[in-house]
Amino acid sequence: MGRRRGLYAEKLYVIYDGYCNLCLASVAKLKELHSKADLQFIQIQKLEAAGGSDELLPRSPQLDFAALYEKMHVVDEQGKLYAGADGVVRILRTVKGFGWLSAFYRIPGMSRIADRMYRFVANRRYEWFGSTEQSCSINGCELPKSREERDKHGK
Repeated sequence: MGRRRGLYAEKLYVIYDGYCNLCLASVAKLKELHSKADLQFIQIQKLEAAGGSDELLPRSPQLDFAALYEKMHVVDEQGKLYAGADGVVRILRTVKGFGWLSAFYRIPGMSRIADRMYRFVANRRYEWFGSTEQSCSINGCELPKSREERDKHGK
């Protein structure tokens, strides 16, 4: 991934829920695909345990961990944040054979529809795809019991 035709590839940081089986499977698939970007995958739980560390995420914008748990986020090298469907499209623009999908996103109203579909699946991801606690071992992370509990604890 890193270099392409002598030019440095852009770097994108993909922040995802390390407990979510759907998220883990999506990251595994993205790692198999050819991207013209240097995709760096960061679990929310590791980022949270590191206190939003610049080591893991250079030039990071102000992070709202509650929002990170709601949607996958992508941060570019300039620190611009793309969330949910915007993040998915931002990644797809860099993946060989999938760039054409981002053209549909530019059709008036499609970004709103895509975001609603994204939120619909994201809100049910644990219920439909399950979760795992194997991916987070820093400081004894544990899966929040419910969205209300995450909101109550600011996570």
